[in-house]
Amino acid sequence: MITGSRPKCIPGGLVSKETATSMPKAWKEFGRYGGVGIELVLAILILSGIGHWVDVRRGGGSDLGMTIGFLLGIVVGVRNLVRAARHMQKDIERAEARDPEASRWTVDESWLHKGDQGADDPPN
Repeated sequence: MITGSRPKCIPGGLVSKETATSMPKAWKEFGRYGGVGIELVLAILILSGIGHWVDVRRGGGSDLGMTIGFLLGIVVGVRNLVRAARHMQKDIERAEARDPEASRWTVDESWLHKGDQGADDPPN
């Protein structure tokens, strides 16, 4: 069972317009950035496999093609990771520009420990 806040409903059991438009956006962002790790692994595996295939076709005993494919896969995967991080940062900046109040961080001080300030210091 999923717990948490329920979507705002209007009479008749329909979901409000603001909730209906925000839910697909969250899934879209998850889809856009959720596969970055898989892309990294697949780039390494696919390019390593191509390098291994080249090694077998050449008939040589060295694994030079696979090594080059592996290193190229790392480069391509990290490049995709950096591109996704840049897009994510731009999305965050656009969202903050639309709603500056949403970007403010607040701390619920009821969760903070107000005990002895020196209690966390390590003993000498």
